[in-house]
Amino acid sequence: MKTSIDFIGDIHGHYETLRELLKKLGYEESAGVFRYPGNERMVVFLGDYVDRGPNVRATLNLVKSMRDEGSAIALMGNHEFNMLSFWQKNGAGGGHFLKHMKDGYLRGHSFNKVAVHSRTIADFVGRKDEFKDYLDFAKTLPFYLEEDSFRAQHASFHPQAIAQLKSAGIQKFSDGNFDELIARANDEDYEFEDSLFWPIDMLLKGPEMELPDNQFFFDGEGVRRTRTRLRWWVNPATATLQELSLQPGVKMPAGGNIDEKIRKRAYYGENERPVFFGHYWLTGEPRLIRENVCCLDFSVARHTGGGYLACYRFDGEQKLDESKFVWVKGP
Repeated sequence: MKTSIDFIGDIHGHYETLRELLKKLGYEESAGVFRYPGNERMVVFLGDYVDRGPNVRATLNLVKSMRDEGSAIALMGNHEFNMLSFWQKNGAGGGHFLKHMKDGYLRGHSFNKVAVHSRTIADFVGRKDEFKDYLDFAKTLPFYLEEDSFRAQHASFHPQAIAQLKSAGIQKFSDGNFDELIARANDEDYEFEDSLFWPIDMLLKGPEMELPDNQFFFDGEGVRRTRTRLRWWVNPATATLQELSLQPGVKMPAGGNIDEKIRKRAYYGENERPVFFGHYWLTGEPRLIRENVCCLDFSVARHTGGGYLACYRFDGEQKLDESKFVWVKGP
């Protein structure tokens, strides 16, 4: 594939902002598809096209058209995975029936989960068949992309997660029987020996840990949390809770004993090839985490506004350059 790649973070239905960013990057629209002049560059979308934003349907159409015409690769985000699980009946098509699932579907239909998905549903009222087509599109989205010069996935890179998926012969849900694979991906209680929950959860949602000593915090939407996301590129052996925790905009509890299993977990080292991802709702203007670690989710869909849709313009360099960020401010 090309070595000149524009990595773009979480879009969440912000279609007009995406169009503005593509034009700023020099992509031109022809017959409804954005392409770079001479096809000298291409886009890698890092997932999360649906939910939250004002125009999910048009966003999906733009992303899919670029993917189909070869001017982009589109990876799966946790929101696309959640969407597929939300509409998949437990045990459908002969897939595993998971005892821990509620509401008869592989993702619960609680008020909060319906609320998150409501913008997507509203955009397809009266377009049921079209929505089914986009569900089929979501099944074709790879969980990760790994090349000699970079790695990319929606949330976190983990070599054992990728090795497990390779051993199972899948990089996306369309690589096998979907009913079977989506059930295995949701088997978080390991009711069956062929569970794929851990590797897919690691790539699409990233590692988390329980806060020590019964501590908790409230996230940006006011939900009480007892688990925190981890900075998977930080050496956990000596890091404090604040150094390991990745909850932008949240004041974390003041320390505590970190579980020994967390202390011993592997982390993404400084000598690894560059890795690109989204997912983490970073705040402020886009900036590098480290010379080989680049998050591109700068909260364009933040309910309070003021976030950015961000891109990193990659040309094969193994030490990333902060000047190569391009972004557009969201609504």
